[in-house]
Amino acid sequence: MARTTFSGPVYSGNPDNLNDNTSGTTAYGFYTRVEIGSATGTSFGSSSYQTPGEAYGVFGRTQGGAPFSTTPTTTFNQVAGVAGNFAVIGTYANNALMAGVLGIINTNTLSGDAAVMAFMQGDSGTTLCRAAFGVAMAQTTAASGFTYGLDLKMQDIIADGGGPSGVQPYKTAEIRLANDGASAPVVIKVGNFTDGAASGVGKGSLGIDSTDGLLFVSDSAGNWQQVTV
Repeated sequence: MARTTFSGPVYSGNPDNLNDNTSGTTAYGFYTRVEIGSATGTSFGSSSYQTPGEAYGVFGRTQGGAPFSTTPTTTFNQVAGVAGNFAVIGTYANNALMAGVLGIINTNTLSGDAAVMAFMQGDSGTTLCRAAFGVAMAQTTAASGFTYGLDLKMQDIIADGGGPSGVQPYKTAEIRLANDGASAPVVIKVGNFTDGAASGVGKGSLGIDSTDGLLFVSDSAGNWQQVTV
């Protein structure tokens, strides 16, 4: 299928009444699906890192600068490839998830890399970006603000909705920073640790003991050592 281009705006539903109410349990403003595989006998994609195949359910691109166009001279513009805007005004007592952008790993998937991935393309020239994930604010109301910069406490949306607990613990740790010389993950992990016990993680990893209020570090032998003052 050839790529189709068009100019917007594009509305879903009834463009004459953008305040249509939605009923039922599922609603999509815009839905796309791309199926990959070899059902037709033709294999999809590429096996070369230099020319990778691509399959995106939705691809958003905002471009400017050479060779596309002259870079704007204005200096205060919100520019993004894809923007998700959560606009439920006021307090909404909902036990499930609410976000501007929601990345979903579908059930039965065993090979995903991330629910949300930051990726820098290459390699035709120098490419710089301030951060893989950043935070910004345009909010001067004193009572406003994010509660946390990063929240890795697992939200139990099944139990919050009145069902049984749907939370499984992190398989290795809350945060991975890198790998050590032996290719073991250097992590920050929350739990209950024993001085001298095998850590099972990379050297230099930190263990935050949330039971006894202690800090541990994985030593050169891969064992937890309590940090003392």
